[in-house]
Amino acid sequence: MTLRFGCAAAAAWCLLGATRLLTAALPFGAVRRLLGEPAAPGGVGPLAPPDVTRDQLAHAGAVGRAIGYAAGRTPWTSDCYPQALTARILLRGARVPHSVVFGLRRGDAGELRAHAWVTVGEVVVTGGTTRAWTPVGTFTWQP
Repeated sequence: MTLRFGCAAAAAWCLLGATRLLTAALPFGAVRRLLGEPAAPGGVGPLAPPDVTRDQLAHAGAVGRAIGYAAGRTPWTSDCYPQALTARILLRGARVPHSVVFGLRRGDAGELRAHAWVTVGEVVVTGGTTRAWTPVGTFTWQP
């Protein structure tokens, strides 16, 4: 499963625009349909490593790099939520099992902050370091 970086970055850039528009215009309940069914209660961790192959992990890494590159070059805000939705679309299209995780934490002023990230096995595809976040919901997809 090879991925040409230029094509992947262009696809990611376009999808970031579409998912940003969706997240700005529609409530979470409507966008949630892109995510599929939530994991069972307590199922907020990543997929177990045996569920993914080495090729799938490599593809996931390439998707993450393309999204990161494209997100830094959009004229709109491409934060964690559109990035997670974009990763979801690209990984599902490549039939790579993955999880979209939503987490919360308290900010410096005590405000509640939200974050979204995507994992394939133990690899974080989008969302950067996730240790400071408490997972509150996971949407897992397997072919």
